[in-house]
Amino acid sequence: MFAGTWRVVSSPDLDDDYFQLQSEGEPHVRFRTRGNRIEGSYEIGLLTGEIDGRLQGGQLIFSFAGMDEMDEVSGSGIAVVTGGRLALTLMYHLGDDYTFECERVSP
Repeated sequence: MFAGTWRVVSSPDLDDDYFQLQSEGEPHVRFRTRGNRIEGSYEIGLLTGEIDGRLQGGQLIFSFAGMDEMDEVSGSGIAVVTGGRLALTLMYHLGDDYTFECERVSP
């Protein structure tokens, strides 16, 4: 359900110009299944990082670690697939939350 590449198409928390700050390619999230775990990575504007999660009741619950404009960040998150779209929320430890809407590029 989650495995594959997802293109980030919008965010209620960041304007569309933010996505253009990315140095290469389109903003995206990638997931792969490894046993009972789902691992992944994201590149969204100036946000990059790695994801490690587990399925729980149809949702992906995960932790992440990465960079936000050259600052190290970490936290937890939730991803849900509804109607063929992925909603991904990054919740920074002691910081902000960012939600992203994504469309599947490849399974």
